Amino acid sequence: MPEAIEYRVSLAERARHLYLVEARFPTEAAAEVDLRLPLWTPGSYLIREYQRHLQDLAVDDGAGRALSVHKVDKATWRVRTDGAGELRARYRVYAHEVTVRTAHLDHTHAFWNGACLCLYVEALRDRPARVIVEAPAGWSIFTGLCADEDGAYVAPDYDTLVDSPFEVGPHERLDFSALGRPHTIALWGRAPSVLDRDRLQADVKKIVETQVAVFGSQLPYERYTFLLHLVSGGYGGLEHRNSSTIIASPHAFLTANKYQDLLELISHEYFHLWNVKRIHPEALGPSARERSDRGAPAAGSAVDGARGIDYQREAYTRSLWVVEGWTSYFDRLAIRRAGLQPPARYLEKLAEEIGKLLAIPGRRRQSLEEASFDAWIKFYRPDENTVNSTVSYYLKGSIVALLLDLEIRRRTEGARCLDDAMRALWRTYGQQGRGYPDAAVQGIVEEATGLSLDDFFARAVRGHDELDLDGPLASVGLGVRPRGEGGKAAWLGVSLAQDGDRLRVTEALDDGPAQAGGLYAGDQIVACEGWRVDRDGLGERLSARKPGDTIRLAVFRRDELREVEIALGEKPPIVELDFLDEASPAARSAYQAWLGAEWGK
Repeated sequence: MPEAIEYRVSLAERARHLYLVEARFPTEAAAEVDLRLPLWTPGSYLIREYQRHLQDLAVDDGAGRALSVHKVDKATWRVRTDGAGELRARYRVYAHEVTVRTAHLDHTHAFWNGACLCLYVEALRDRPARVIVEAPAGWSIFTGLCADEDGAYVAPDYDTLVDSPFEVGPHERLDFSALGRPHTIALWGRAPSVLDRDRLQADVKKIVETQVAVFGSQLPYERYTFLLHLVSGGYGGLEHRNSSTIIASPHAFLTANKYQDLLELISHEYFHLWNVKRIHPEALGPSARERSDRGAPAAGSAVDGARGIDYQREAYTRSLWVVEGWTSYFDRLAIRRAGLQPPARYLEKLAEEIGKLLAIPGRRRQSLEEASFDAWIKFYRPDENTVNSTVSYYLKGSIVALLLDLEIRRRTEGARCLDDAMRALWRTYGQQGRGYPDAAVQGIVEEATGLSLDDFFARAVRGHDELDLDGPLASVGLGVRPRGEGGKAAWLGVSLAQDGDRLRVTEALDDGPAQAGGLYAGDQIVACEGWRVDRDGLGERLSARKPGDTIRLAVFRRDELREVEIALGEKPPIVELDFLDEASPAARSAYQAWLGAEWGK
């Protein structure tokens, strides 16, 4: 076995939020060695430049003889070896950002992703890596990696190390078994008194058992770790090959709806166990483990053919709508199938998402494939024009997955569904350890279902047209209808934020009344018809008006006081899903097959 790369991580400077890292690399007789840190981490498609938090780098020969280090770009430090057989790099990493994709260190815990902390040498990425954690007494270590007899956590290669976050602290742990495999939930943060630990373990176990049924009966790991961070106002997750990191509010356990939202988030990250960690576009793999089975990726892949994922540049794919959109569809469907969400709540959430999509002008300007490809410059970098120019591949992708599922069920009379397409991707690509070309998705769905779907993909995936909601939903006896006053209410056509005593316009929607009247994003609304207003005050005045009425607003624009007059429009209706009285027996039966519940209830 080749000599392992060794990392020693000290948590001694917790008050300064600084990790102390020591990393050892063999030089392989090279005169110069480039040490690098990734620019991004898999699962989060933005160049995050983790290097900005690395400081105090010094390199020696392992015996204390200092070696020359020259930084050649923002992510690369070039070391002259002077004949040394080993390099020992010592450095600190600042960690004070509580997200699933970065690193955090304080007196309560340590959390890091490998991309944030672990320097690498490109030629040595296939080497095993050992991580030794120097933690305070009484602190436990949680990670998807296993420890060797010396207490070091071992990864077979750098890709696996990057894909194995660490959580360290005096944490509560919940252990349960599912399908014969051990699972752990590690809790960081203040758990509320209403947290029912037995219920949480039982419900997560149901999610595991429900999702594995989509792909077969065998789990693709020996053990799995859920890192659950309870942070006020927090929400998000990041998937890994045999673990996931989830941030949720401690108050997620207070109501049934909030708790179901937490289960949906857990379900989402767990479904990624297959959909992206093993079934992935070519651009997002292969890992070193997959390369050892299948060799280098095909020519034209956006992946470094020799080393797999290129951590120094973007990995472009047009299939994030499959990676995230399908996962966003199956995450809630799984908790419904597991009996963890009533059908009425499922339909309520689905209606909310449809309403959100219909309120985004950008849905008519960016296709799902375009949204996927441009994630690196658009999705994670929203601004005041994002709502007008883009659409979320999560949101629209999940609704398109729903429509595709219902279309397949309708045209095959229930003999096939989107599960069959997911299984086909698993058999053809996931189990074979290779990524799929973007262009292969439509073909694999068609082969799995026996249908021609070119019109559907041209319109819903590659095109900018409005989605056909009515036909697929009617096939299960449902319809979309407006709820409440809808277009009868007056509408300004903006998004607002309260900044102290000022009311700031954050977005002016395309073709909306505000945009037509000359109200800009960034304007601060201070008065309406000569009276000072905050958010509530403006809402009261709008509620007294009707579409077509005009209002006069006083605004500060770059500290200059201006007045704008706006002709109010019709407020877009809030939509809900309703059971169609004219639904046929076949549609009612299809509904039951889809949601596992009697139609109309």
